[in-house]
Amino acid sequence: MLGCAVALEIARRGMPVEVLERAIVGAEASSAAAGILAPRMEAHGREPLRSIGVESLALYPEWVAGLGADVGLTRTGLLKVVRPGDAPDAPDVEARWLDADAVRFVEPGLAPDVLGAWLLENEATLDPRKLVPAVHAAAQAAGARFRVGEEVASADPGGVTLVNGERVEGRVVVCAGAWTAKVPGLRPLPVRPVRGQLVALSGERIRHVLFGAGGYLVPRADGRVIAGATVEEVGFSRGVTAGGVRAVLQTAVSMVPDLASANFEGAWSGFRPGTPDNLPVLGDVGGIWVASGHYRNGILLAPLTAKWMAAAVVDGARLPPVFSPARF
Repeated sequence: MLGCAVALEIARRGMPVEVLERAIVGAEASSAAAGILAPRMEAHGREPLRSIGVESLALYPEWVAGLGADVGLTRTGLLKVVRPGDAPDAPDVEARWLDADAVRFVEPGLAPDVLGAWLLENEATLDPRKLVPAVHAAAQAAGARFRVGEEVASADPGGVTLVNGERVEGRVVVCAGAWTAKVPGLRPLPVRPVRGQLVALSGERIRHVLFGAGGYLVPRADGRVIAGATVEEVGFSRGVTAGGVRAVLQTAVSMVPDLASANFEGAWSGFRPGTPDNLPVLGDVGGIWVASGHYRNGILLAPLTAKWMAAAVVDGARLPPVFSPARF
């Protein structure tokens, strides 16, 4: 999806864009994501992750409006649930404390042992499985050409050579997610796959995004609840495991006991692109542009990343040095 977003922004600036996709557009981490837009919760005050997340979230309403599609963008707010044994610290300076009675008023289904929760009112959600095709369609409408089933044999500052021998000339932007380190011709970067397993449930509703007990719950507009997610260092081992699903469900039911009677709609997994410092990699690597390593925040940071990368590639704008590939 990040490749689609960057292509959209570059195409809107009037430059010809070709997107080379070896499989299916947006079929990896983007479509597997939970769709949480929660910069204040994810960052826990850590900079610069908090600042860029808040900035990117602020871009979302106008950015989505420009896509011309309903992607389920909703400001649900987020509750960081506190139970016996949990650290009581606020996740962010904007968080507001709700005691047990107050939090059960706004989220009635929480477990009986909940002591309270930190409320972040401005966090939001969307449905990645609606967002990805919307960004793809918008990029095509803006003039970007997508070539699916094309595999790159080598990349260099002047273009790429495909496995069939075809040469495609132009500036190269790599948005390969967890596969970034495998792009031939690109200096190896420490971007690794981190598997996450998620579960979809239906029949029981929640009102807010809920964080706690090592997991999260996300309400969808269609009534489903998305529960996640495991964090597994298993390389590119695909699949959904019994242990992973059990862990996700245990966390979900421990926060909202009524979810034990919810319908099981399915489970899936995806690979987050992790880096040693869990910050994005944005910049020039030997003449090849890279936008990768967004770990858990690829969806959240898509509008801002696309804006920055288009400005850098087209106009020569300077990217924030804290995200430079040179730090590795």
